[in-house]
Amino acid sequence: MMRITSPVEPAAPGGDANCLAEISARVRAIEMLNRTAINLVPSEIRMSPTAHAMLATDYSNRYHFNDTRTPGQWEFRGGELVAELEYEGRQAFSRLAHAEYVNLRPISGLSAMMIALAGLGGAPGSMVVSISPACGGHYATGALIARFGYQWTPIDCVEGRMDLAQLEHALDTGVSLVYGDLQNSRHVLDVGAVAELMGRYPRTRLHVDCSHTLGLVLGGVHRNPLDCGAGSVSSSLHKTFPGPHHGLLVTRDAETDALLKQAQFTLVSSHHFGAALAASVAALEFESYGPHYAAAVIDNARALSAALADHGFDVAGAQDGYTDTHQVWVRLEDPDGVSDRLARLGIRVNVQSDLPGCPGRMWRLGVAEPTVLGATITDMRDLAAVIALARDGQTSHGTACASELRRRIGQRPWWSRTHELERTRL
Repeated sequence: MMRITSPVEPAAPGGDANCLAEISARVRAIEMLNRTAINLVPSEIRMSPTAHAMLATDYSNRYHFNDTRTPGQWEFRGGELVAELEYEGRQAFSRLAHAEYVNLRPISGLSAMMIALAGLGGAPGSMVVSISPACGGHYATGALIARFGYQWTPIDCVEGRMDLAQLEHALDTGVSLVYGDLQNSRHVLDVGAVAELMGRYPRTRLHVDCSHTLGLVLGGVHRNPLDCGAGSVSSSLHKTFPGPHHGLLVTRDAETDALLKQAQFTLVSSHHFGAALAASVAALEFESYGPHYAAAVIDNARALSAALADHGFDVAGAQDGYTDTHQVWVRLEDPDGVSDRLARLGIRVNVQSDLPGCPGRMWRLGVAEPTVLGATITDMRDLAAVIALARDGQTSHGTACASELRRRIGQRPWWSRTHELERTRL
């Protein structure tokens, strides 16, 4: 049996070889399960084997600073021979976002948030506005605003629409930055309405955090915030965009790009080069299948919502089509208990508390990962049936159905369809 060292008991000198071997074996065994698990966590996604392979290369241990690949400026040469891949990845993101300036230095979505706040928030003491966490804003934004020495004003947001009266009142008092950070939402943030109001306040910057919806934006099913009046966008790369845990900043404005780079220079040293290469591969792949995948995400989210409702689940948003994003919110009597039963079937759900307009514990599901692995509307209906079996305690039948569904999903991931999609375009 594996020996676990207690927090107060020092480990044996030299470590425990048996313990290490057992943990390594466990990781390998669980990895096989991970490859077939149906993951419905909306803040997670799988990336292609080609992209994932970049994380295991030597480049994960190397610095790379020479973004322009300028001769004579290779102070750190570990990434020199593959620097072109990151360059091509930035070019791919530039084409996808229709933005000239792309920054792949952030190591996460939160890292990108910090860079945006530090670079665009103005002088210490300035007022920065973001979406209230109670209305779906990111939990960390307000605290980070305060840590950077700014004043924070949270703004309510309902069904993707920021409270323009509250925002106008704040703008009248003087705001340096409006940070649109809607994360818990079944609706798309109405950036255009915010930008229209802010047109009367030209000294205030508008930045949008697209971490949850980046794949839907780059895939063209959500409007690009830059087209709606935002000056810059940040995001993580592992929610609806099928990339690694990494971050992104894009803008069309040279001055904004310079401010972001100035802040990034002191907030990020190593930008996790292996992850940046994985992101680059993911972006180059996404150019081939992104629009088809993004459309399938919306179709699958709505199909899963409707199918769960047919099985008697209380699914939020029945009156307005359930969802316009990858998220599906479900109320049920025992969310944690049913989550446990589903986990034993290889189906992973996300339990959250007090989502906007939905007090108490419930499920916040996401369909991005099964969708990028090739799941169809039929699969979503079958998945809803399996979830209902788990709720009803029919574990024997549920196990068989879940195994078959896990076998099916993943047979035709979107990144494997490049040649098929090229033939379609011809």
